[in-house]
Amino acid sequence: MRGVAQPGSASVWGTGGRWFKSSRPDHTMKKRFKVYYSTTSNLKEGKKIALKLLNQKKAICVNIVKDVNSFYLDEKKIVNQTEVILIIKTFHTKKELEVFFEKEHNYSTPLIVEIKTGTPNEKYLDWFLNTSSDIKS
Repeated sequence: MRGVAQPGSASVWGTGGRWFKSSRPDHTMKKRFKVYYSTTSNLKEGKKIALKLLNQKKAICVNIVKDVNSFYLDEKKIVNQTEVILIIKTFHTKKELEVFFEKEHNYSTPLIVEIKTGTPNEKYLDWFLNTSSDIKS
């Protein structure tokens, strides 16, 4: 019934500018779809981190973008280094990934930042939720 709270439903803002009750999984799911960005030194390290994230159930998917030219300041000098980007899709919190990175990342100060996103397309979200259903948070 529209507008009436049902078990497992959540209040969401409708396109008509009104709150309504929804039972869609992306409105009620406790496991929220999140995307994180990080970098590492090379493809070998990127693959190692990606496989550990997946094997330890810390991620559902990891994309690796290789041969990225990074420029940064270090000890008052401009440094140019080739790195790889890791795009991590998960339901885990930033804190949980920070703990993982402290143990597993090859950088002494690795970057881990959440990329704020909207809800992914429905088919991908269904795949994500089904894949993550066996993983404990």
